[in-house]
Formats: sequence, structure tokens, C-alpha cells
Amino acid sequence: MDVFRRFVEHYRVEAGFRNPASGWEKGSVENAVGFLRRDLMVPMPNAESYRRLASWMLSRCDGIAGDTHYRKDVPVSDLFAGEKTRMLPLSRVPYDACRWVTRRADREGNVEIDSDRYLAGPSWHGWTLEAGSRAFQVEIRTQDGRFVAKPPRAYGRAARTVRNPAGLPPVLARKSRAWGESPIRGDFPEKLRLAIDAMDSKTRQRTFRLLAKASDAYGFDAAAKAGEHIVEQGREIDEASLTAMARRVSAGETPDGVPAPDLHAYDRFMRPETRAKAA
Repeated sequence: MDVFRRFVEHYRVEAGFRNPASGWEKGSVENAVGFLRRDLMVPMPNAESYRRLASWMLSRCDGIAGDTHYRKDVPVSDLFAGEKTRMLPLSRVPYDACRWVTRRADREGNVEIDSDRYLAGPSWHGWTLEAGSRAFQVEIRTQDGRFVAKPPRAYGRAARTVRNPAGLPPVLARKSRAWGESPIRGDFPEKLRLAIDAMDSKTRQRTFRLLAKASDAYGFDAAAKAGEHIVEQGREIDEASLTAMARRVSAGETPDGVPAPDLHAYDRFMRPETRAKAA
């Protein structure tokens, strides 16, 4: 209710709740809901995420706006444009639909919100933290405003602790010995995980710093897949290679489809005897 109250205040609108005991008055609302259900929910949509589903629903609504009104015989979008001229202008600052609660992290660094557990991080165990629930993410901060983590929002009852793997590589870069017990070990591809296991402490710290930087720019999944591709080629993970590959993966390329560069041209250029043999 607090989120709706702040929404009303933000956009300067009035909400009137009339005759709450009169069930017959909700017929028009049910008709509107039924229209959307028939036009948007049949057949039942399927999407990779709630964000993708919301984007698809918006595109379908835009399509309906282009239809001709059944009674006015003009496009629905034209009718809406006429109505907007009689509306108050919206605030230039979008409304942040977020519900903030105060939670104390347990000994493992988890906070519980609506029966779901979210990982803030082991270093925050015992801290009193602020958690804001939005449509797609939960933002966790300290009480003085410092950023802690931003895991995805869970709906229903999550089977395990919800976490954002991208938030832990910076911690592992500082405390590389925690890698063996890290909750995100399983989020790394197997070959990359084995390669990190075999690294010495200094190399492991540098690798996590590079993965953290690539994750911030292109997402954890893209950075992890890029790192695995590099170690599969028998090379050490360096910033230039990891950044370039993560960028390509985030753009939709698959690492397996990226051919390894042919360096024979450089060999022939740097070693004249190689060119002579080739001739």
C-alpha cells in the first residue's frame, strides 16, 4: 500500500475507492481484464524472464493501439493522443516502484525478504542492511547508503538462496583463499573453475579482478563464458582478450563459433627464414 501511496503522490493523481461492498460495480474492470487476457494471454506466453515478458507485453499493447476502435472507427492511438491533451504533464523523474525494508544478515551473509533468502555476501554477516524490492531486482545497501549487492528478484518460493554471481568476484579478488568455499563456484563453467583451482594466489586474485571488471561491463555469464573460452585455448586470461571476448558473447556470439586467430602470418613476418621456406 505504501508503494501505491507514493505513486499517487509522485504523479499528483487522486485515487477514489467508492462503495467497496458493492460487488456489481467491478463488472467494467472484469471486462477490461478479460479483454487483456483473451488478447494477450491466449495462447499462454512463454519468455526467458519477467523482463522479456514485460517487453513482449508492451509491444503487443502497442499493436492493439494501432487497431481501429470498434465504435469510434478511428485508431485507438489517435483517441489516446486526444485524451493526453487534457491530462496533467508527467513528472520528468520516473517513479521508483520500490519497497524498502530493514533486515539483519545472518551468519552466512543472507537477508530474508518475503520468505526468500538473498545473498548480500559473507563479509556482511551480522550487519543491519536496507533491502529494496523492485520488479526485477532486489537492491541491498548499508544503512549509510553504501552499495552491497543487487540480486535478481524472486517470485514464489525460491528453491535456494538468490544471489548475483557478479557481486562476489571483487570480494574474491581481495580474499582469494575463500574461493574453495565460495557460494558461486557452481556458477563458473567447469573448465574455468578447474583453471582457477590450479592458479597460485597472486594469479587467482588478478583473474578475479579481470572477471569482476568484465562482469560489470558485459554481465557475469558473458565474462565467465569468455574466460572459459580463453583457458580452453591454453592461454592465460588477460584483460584485452577477456574484454573483447565478453563483449562478443554479450552481443550474441557463441565462444565456440569464434575461430582462433591464425598467427602464421606474424611468424613469417618476424622470421625471414620462415618466408624463405614457404617460398
